[in-house]
Amino acid sequence: MKYIVAKTFKKNGSVAISLDQIPSLFEYSDFLEEKFRRKIEVLILSGETFEALQESWPEYGPISLATNTATFEMEIEEKLKRKG
Repeated sequence: MKYIVAKTFKKNGSVAISLDQIPSLFEYSDFLEEKFRRKIEVLILSGETFEALQESWPEYGPISLATNTATFEMEIEEKLKRKG
């Protein structure tokens, strides 16, 4: 399974969502940059399961999994507000 991972600050981890939940990666990453008024590092990572994704990419952890775009955006916002 492929996931879109929005990397926030090192100590705050990242947020992932299944690639299937995003209609257009390029348009969505532009939308995120506009919404948060900052450059967002968006990665496409794969793992057979979400647990495998976390184990394979520890440098982006802790990774939380969002089930829809609204939750994905809310979790990004939360992580960006935290002080690292």
